[in-house]
Amino acid sequence: MKRSITITDVTRMQAGRVCVAGYDSELNCIRPVLPPPGIHESSLYDQDSGDVVVFPFAVVEYDLLSQISDPPHTEDFRYDPSTIRFIKRLDGKQKRELLDKILFDSVKSIFEVPIYTDLGFYVLHGSGPRSLGSVRPTRIIRVIYERGEGEKWRYRLGFEDGTGDTYWLSVTDLTWRYFCDVNCQMNISFEEITSNLARVLRSTGVYLRIGLARGWEKFPDRCFLQVTGVYTFPDYAGGKVFSDFIQKE
Repeated sequence: MKRSITITDVTRMQAGRVCVAGYDSELNCIRPVLPPPGIHESSLYDQDSGDVVVFPFAVVEYDLLSQISDPPHTEDFRYDPSTIRFIKRLDGKQKRELLDKILFDSVKSIFEVPIYTDLGFYVLHGSGPRSLGSVRPTRIIRVIYERGEGEKWRYRLGFEDGTGDTYWLSVTDLTWRYFCDVNCQMNISFEEITSNLARVLRSTGVYLRIGLARGWEKFPDRCFLQVTGVYTFPDYAGGKVFSDFIQKE
């Protein structure tokens, strides 16, 4: 079943892997997935030309094979990786129109199940109708980009949603992470990077994609909330996507 999907989420996972999601013409949310080890970042590019094919707001054709529903991850579809075809790229107006169509009033309204707040924000595995949605924050509290324990980098965002609830979530958006890292490589301080981003987010139209991670060995029953996409109008990244921030040898 071939389906054109407008990509809204390209996120960082472990060991060079990524997660991809988007919407079809009927605004059904679809997450193309592959069996373990999953989707490697290198597969986002055309293997012959080297051009990036799968990126935020690209319209990409997938041959979907079968749906795999594991609540709250109800959007998963297995696909044939040999059939991916780039169709077009949305312009700024089209991007915003799409985000407005898939907008929720609050984070809670996305998931429709209790959100627990001990050791982070999460919902329980096996519950809820969906694992992805969009909100417009009413307040940006703080942008965090710093080196954590064990040389691990921390990318986090604190914000308030439309109902006044406050969230502190990890940002897994691939473009956001590359943007921060490239600025750091240019010897811009953490403080300047985060203050500049916070200023942009507070002065522009901001849309956040909120998604649920999958459980892992330590917390198999918990699906933690994360920011899977950060989109601003005007664009904080100047129209660039993750591939534009990778240094070509």
